[in-house]
Amino acid sequence: MHKSQWQISRGFVRFLLICFLLWLCLYYFVFPRLAGGGRAKVQRAHFDEIQLSLSIENYKQEFGSYPTGESANVVKVLAGENPKHLRLFYPHAKSTNRNNEFIDPWETPYRFVFDATNHFKVRSAGVDRTFGDPDDIVFNSVSNNFVQP
Repeated sequence: MHKSQWQISRGFVRFLLICFLLWLCLYYFVFPRLAGGGRAKVQRAHFDEIQLSLSIENYKQEFGSYPTGESANVVKVLAGENPKHLRLFYPHAKSTNRNNEFIDPWETPYRFVFDATNHFKVRSAGVDRTFGDPDDIVFNSVSNNFVQP
């Protein structure tokens, strides 16, 4: 191999390496932020809502009714501030805000809607952090599944 061919090859390898590093940065740092965190955050919201719904159902079995109040109160009651001091819900690390509300992966508090004495919904505002639009993640206890907002 001639010296000039080697210089072209080294330059091409450098070019490929720079392209690869640029792609890697975009893939891991830019694209997830543009997509609101991607699929992993949606899956975490699903997991949180299922855990919350199971805890709410267990609370009803134990106390005969659903917990009441705003988001922070519901989470406190499920986490052990109830008459029997039962811990029915264990929030994961860094999952509450300053008001002790349990927050979704986009740092918006989950909302609880108790429609009647026998069903409820757990809501996340989704990627855009606005309730009431198509990207909301809603778990409905009637269907025991996720529903469209």
